[in-house]
Amino acid sequence: MTGSLFISRFERVLSEHPDAVAFSIAGQETSYRDFAQRVQAIRQALRARDETKATPVAVYATQELDTYAAIVAIMAEGRAYLPLNPKAPTQRNAVCLQQAEARTVICRTSGAAVEGWTADSSLNVAALETDSLAPANWQPANAIGENDMAYLLFTSGSTGVPKGVPIFHRNLNAFLDAIMAHTDWNVGANDRVLQMFDLTFDLSVMSYALPLCVGGTCVVVPDGSAGFVGVARTLQKGRVTVALMVPSVLTFLERYFDEISLPDLRLSMFCGEALPVALARKWWACAPNARLLNVYGPTEATIFLSAYELGGHPTAEDAYNGVVGIGLPLSGSAFRIVSEDLLERDEGEKGELILIGPQLTNGYWRNPEKTQAAFVTLPDGTAGYRSGDLVFRQGTQYFYAGRIDHQIKIDGYRVESGEIEHRARQVHSVRDAALVPESRDGRIVALHLFVLVDGQPDAGFASACRKELAQHLPSYMVPHKVHARSTFPLNSNGKVDRNALAADIARP
Repeated sequence: MTGSLFISRFERVLSEHPDAVAFSIAGQETSYRDFAQRVQAIRQALRARDETKATPVAVYATQELDTYAAIVAIMAEGRAYLPLNPKAPTQRNAVCLQQAEARTVICRTSGAAVEGWTADSSLNVAALETDSLAPANWQPANAIGENDMAYLLFTSGSTGVPKGVPIFHRNLNAFLDAIMAHTDWNVGANDRVLQMFDLTFDLSVMSYALPLCVGGTCVVVPDGSAGFVGVARTLQKGRVTVALMVPSVLTFLERYFDEISLPDLRLSMFCGEALPVALARKWWACAPNARLLNVYGPTEATIFLSAYELGGHPTAEDAYNGVVGIGLPLSGSAFRIVSEDLLERDEGEKGELILIGPQLTNGYWRNPEKTQAAFVTLPDGTAGYRSGDLVFRQGTQYFYAGRIDHQIKIDGYRVESGEIEHRARQVHSVRDAALVPESRDGRIVALHLFVLVDGQPDAGFASACRKELAQHLPSYMVPHKVHARSTFPLNSNGKVDRNALAADIARP
């Protein structure tokens, strides 16, 4: 059903398949009818607050049914939701509330964090508790325009202040249309879609919205699960057929691949960070019936806007520096690769990737300076978004070559961290790698390579690793120090936390 906004798609499913399972959380399954009754109860309570439509509504984003009901309720009322991560520092969430000027935070029951915000007179926010609300029969959603905001996410800002990204219904609708246009993916009512993400991470939007649009089931990794082991259990016990994950899941689970069997999984998608091609192919043993897709896109482009499918046999088009390509833009979107002055690069030349199309938001939340820097007009008049990603095109395929801000200049040489990390992953016993530069007085003085290994390496491991890398890399690219780790620190989105690794370097 293309051309309809998210809530209209949900209402159609509710009307046609009220007894189908909408959510499965910790083994508890909830029908669309029962879920809609929770949504309606929250809608009525929210409406009684008498707030302006333009004000976002905060959600204390636990992985509970009422959290998802609150999200749908907010959008059904023509409002935008602002998810707050319960694991994030209380002060960071307070900054998000302040920037958004939210007046209501929805939670099942108020805890210490929510009570702290409501007691803070500078925030002027009140809690709406859902636990005591009685179910109510669904009523048609309010009138919603495509230019109304659907959600507001705050991402890390370079100044330390969170940066707001508003996504509008037109953007979300364009994403859903692009997914439906991939008729060979055939996502439908029989699918059970994994939701493993914190709700402040935009990949969560696909994980709950897509099944609710087609009559499928959203299978949620519950709070309290044992990290990525909990993801694996949910995949198996939840009989998941469609899964969007970050590649760090595979890095962690690799040691358990022999124990994981996912015969029901038919679409296995990865996004959010570079996907090592060797690791992706090993994953196939766990999910032999799945199609493996590397999808790409930043929050500003609504979840993802391109895809590359790995075939059954390796080809030269699969990867660059051992990382799976980002493929081709989805329907409605387009790519341009440009120089620093926004002039288009030729095939094979690396440059910054400019994203184009209806999935793009139009700027940052009340931040004209950052909006002007990132949202640009190309010389031919086309509007685009500067992704900050270094990319090149070979034939019809696009390949990720790293972040522009991860390009390192040391001793006058420009270094791509991705090339060093690729070579490091080929060293015996190394499962993953992350290069972190050490800076002093504004210049890079050393390269630190963190490698993920099983067990405790012997005393000569670091030296042997550097020696092996020196056989493949020029001397200026050989890391000065190698640090072996049994685990990598991860941020709230499940990606490798390079800032935490850099902090390790800074410690005496």
